[in-house]
Amino acid sequence: MPFTPDSFVRLLQYGAHPCESPYSHKQIAEWCDTFWCQYLEVDGPPEIDVILPILTDVETQWDLYLANTFTLEELRSKSFENELMPVEWFNDWLSQALKLRVQNVGPDA
Repeated sequence: MPFTPDSFVRLLQYGAHPCESPYSHKQIAEWCDTFWCQYLEVDGPPEIDVILPILTDVETQWDLYLANTFTLEELRSKSFENELMPVEWFNDWLSQALKLRVQNVGPDA
């Protein structure tokens, strides 16, 4: 998916409904990390800057979830494509992203 705020919202929706998603939580977290990394050393447009903390949180929580759920040996050997973070987390991130989008663009967005 393209690295846009709309794609981010769509991926969060997929994460909140993993049975209907063409993407795994692992893929969503990796996408968020790649998106965020594009703005490490450059200023992004306002609509990107406001979602950067959420992008970072998705990827960080994925890493923490794995570290707190699996043994070191499992972390070394598993692919985690079928592993799911709590969908409540995605609902929270989605709520934050939608609120920021309305605040940044206006209610008619």
